[in-house]
Amino acid sequence: MGSLVTEKVSTTILVVAPENVSFNLTEPHGNGTDDSGPSPVALHVGAIVMLLALLWGVFANTLTAVVILTQRDLKNITNIFIVSLCINDIINLSINNLLVLVSYFMMSWSMGEAVCEMVMHFTVLLMGSSLWHTGLISIHRLIVVIFNNFYKTISKKAYMLFVLITARVVPMLFLITPHLGEMSEYQPKLLRCLAHKDHGLYTMLVSVVLMMLPSLILIVCYVAIFVKVHQSSSHFRATRKREWLRREIQITKMFGMVFLLIILGYLPYGVVRFIDRKLEFSADFYVVITVLYAVANSCNPIIYGVMDRKIRRACFAALGLEQRCMKDEKKMKPSESVRSNGEAEPTTEAVPLNGSPAGRPSPQKTSV
Repeated sequence: MGSLVTEKVSTTILVVAPENVSFNLTEPHGNGTDDSGPSPVALHVGAIVMLLALLWGVFANTLTAVVILTQRDLKNITNIFIVSLCINDIINLSINNLLVLVSYFMMSWSMGEAVCEMVMHFTVLLMGSSLWHTGLISIHRLIVVIFNNFYKTISKKAYMLFVLITARVVPMLFLITPHLGEMSEYQPKLLRCLAHKDHGLYTMLVSVVLMMLPSLILIVCYVAIFVKVHQSSSHFRATRKREWLRREIQITKMFGMVFLLIILGYLPYGVVRFIDRKLEFSADFYVVITVLYAVANSCNPIIYGVMDRKIRRACFAALGLEQRCMKDEKKMKPSESVRSNGEAEPTTEAVPLNGSPAGRPSPQKTSV
C-alpha cells in the first residue's frame, strides 16, 4: 500500500513539474559543476553588496538631482545632463537591480517570465540611454571647447532638448519589434533572462547601435578635444583663458569618467557572455560580474562630487555638513580649492579656443 502511494506521488510530480520547469527548478545546487546554479554563499554575499550599492545609488543620485534642480546657480546645461543621467541611474537601480537583488536573496526567480523579459529590455534601454547620453554630451563638449563661436549662435534650450530626447528615443526604437514579449529565454544558471538565440540580429544591433556607435562618437570627440588643446598656442595658455580652458577640460574629464564607469559596468558581462555562449563558466563567476555591474551603476554621484566643487558643496550643505566640506577643501592645494567645474554661461563658454584678436574677450572679472 505504501509503495502504491509513493508511486502515485512520483507520477504526480513528473506530470506537474514540466509546466514550471523554467522557474521552479532554479534552486542553487552549490556542487561546483557547470550545470549548477550559483552557490548560496555567492548569492547571499552578492545580494548584500548589491543592496548596499542600491541604497547608496538611489540616495546619492536623488540628492544630486534635487540640489541641482533646486539651486539656481547650479542650473546650466552641463548639470541638466547630470540630472538626466541621475534619473537614468535611479530607474535602473529601482527596477533592474532591485529585481535581480530579490532573486539573489530568494535564490530563485519567482516573478514570472514576463517580468524576467521586462528586466532584459529595461537593461538594454537604460544601458543604451546612458551611453548615448555620454556620446551626445561629448559632442557638446567638442562644440563648447573647439567651436565656441558656433556654440554661441545656437539655441541652448533646443540643443539641450535634442540631447535629452535623442538619448532616450534611440534605445526605445529597439522596442519596435513584432516579437516583443517573446524574445527571451530563462537561464536558471544566471537567475535571469537572456535574448533568445533566434534573435541574433537584435543582439547584434544592440551591440552596434547602443554600445559601439556612442562609444566611437565619444572617443573621436575626446581625441579631437585633447589634440586641439595640446596644439593651442602658448599665448592662449598664458592669458586668462587658461582658467576657462582648465574648467572646460575638467568638465570633459568628468563625463569621460562617467563613460568609463558605464563601460566598466557593462563590458565585463558582455565580454564574458560573448566568450561563454554555452554558459560553461562558473555560476558564481556570473554573480561576481553582475554585482560589479550593480556597483558601477551606483558610483556616478561620487564622480560628480569629486570633480565638481559646486555640486559637492551643495550636497554637503543639503545634509548639514557644509563645514565638513569646507575643512576638506582647505586641505587641498590652493589652486584646487578655488577651482570651479560649473559651466557658468557666459563666462566659461563664451571664450573661444583660438588666439584671434576678434575672439579675445575684454579684460573683465571671471566667474570662478
